[in-house]
Amino acid sequence: LKLVGLGGGEEGMREPISELPRPVERCDALVLSTEEWLSRFDGREPTILVHALESQGAWDAKTWEGRLLEQHGHRICAYSTRGRLGTCRSYAQLRSVWEIVSRSTHKTPVSTMDEGLLEGDLLRDVLSRVPSFMRQDYFQEACFRNRVEISPACLCRGGPGSRSDFHADFLEWTGWNVLLRGRKLWRWWRRTPANEAAFAGVRVPRLTQVHPKGLAAGWESAADAYAAVHPRRDFGAREEEVVVAAPGDAFLGRPAPGGDGSIPEPDFETLQLPGEMVVFPGNWWHQVYHYEDTLAVASQYCNDRILLDCLRHVLEWCGVGTGASEVLLADYTPRGRRPAQRLIEQALELALAARRGLRPPLLLSSPPGPPWQAARRARSLNRRAVGVRVPAALSCSRRLRWPPPTRRCRCSCLGEPAAIGAVGRGMVSRSVRPAADSDSG
Repeated sequence: LKLVGLGGGEEGMREPISELPRPVERCDALVLSTEEWLSRFDGREPTILVHALESQGAWDAKTWEGRLLEQHGHRICAYSTRGRLGTCRSYAQLRSVWEIVSRSTHKTPVSTMDEGLLEGDLLRDVLSRVPSFMRQDYFQEACFRNRVEISPACLCRGGPGSRSDFHADFLEWTGWNVLLRGRKLWRWWRRTPANEAAFAGVRVPRLTQVHPKGLAAGWESAADAYAAVHPRRDFGAREEEVVVAAPGDAFLGRPAPGGDGSIPEPDFETLQLPGEMVVFPGNWWHQVYHYEDTLAVASQYCNDRILLDCLRHVLEWCGVGTGASEVLLADYTPRGRRPAQRLIEQALELALAARRGLRPPLLLSSPPGPPWQAARRARSLNRRAVGVRVPAALSCSRRLRWPPPTRRCRCSCLGEPAAIGAVGRGMVSRSVRPAADSDSG
């Protein structure tokens, strides 16, 4: 089965994709075991969970929406109107936003997303029903929340014909989106060199409440996979006559300025129905089209499988070199000697120090094996550490000796006697000194 362009496309448009992408596997959340979820799914590829919020019985989405409007209908919320050249943001009371979004069309798409609206019973009613195999989330533990705050859930309302920005999420997290009403079309693209060249994405700082440049960054593209509609139900209709697309209609995409002029075929595509939850790798490119007036709750989680990817994202964006990141992350394993909470605290401290131009803290790791192997590995990592380019470099000008000195180190690093002596107890000491130049290792 192929999607065939009907001709007469606008300038800058591209013909619809030539082949259908891979379908998304559907699983019943009530019968799926934790072992099967963690070994086969868990956000490795897009997945649909049916009965996702029915672990405690039937879910009444209409009553939940009524309570939402009753409790927060007077609150001021932002809504977005997407145009050809950009997105306009406006503000109104939530009840008014509900009316405005319902009048959305393909040419004047309106949607709203609010990360601060859900709280109290409304939030607990959703999160308490999330499948148990998705509840491990380091983002909501004190080790993360004491330094950066990541919203536990986001309310998403899309009008008919609206679509999200073409984007990839920050922090390498696993995202999920449960649809309470309406129908949505999802498309995902892997992070391949060809897709990167086509979408010409730009980095957008996130978690800017800690620092203006943020501790993480997502990706956004000016591409639009749903720019124009060619309705298959009426071959005589023109694109400008289409109020909103329907399932089965073909789309013409608008390539990103600065890209290679193409809209690659998506790797996955699915139609999401009410009551279904989409779980997907957040760092993949994706875009959503709302066939109808939709209401959804979106969130994300970070578990043992992706913890190191999330921390590498933060360290890389904040300017910590790959060698220094390896010193901190290389020896971590789930249920190992160093708890995940301590690793998260060390990584965020290092990232914050780098972002604020301060001297990074002393990093300690605990590699297995005899002490002479630990010392050899420390010297190797020292040579490979690129470190923080602007404020400081994680390096030491002298090779570590064995046995270690018990006095204060005389080189230009900040090694303390206690830290240097820790090498003798099987620990690797990472010393810190200002960088002589941006290319020193």
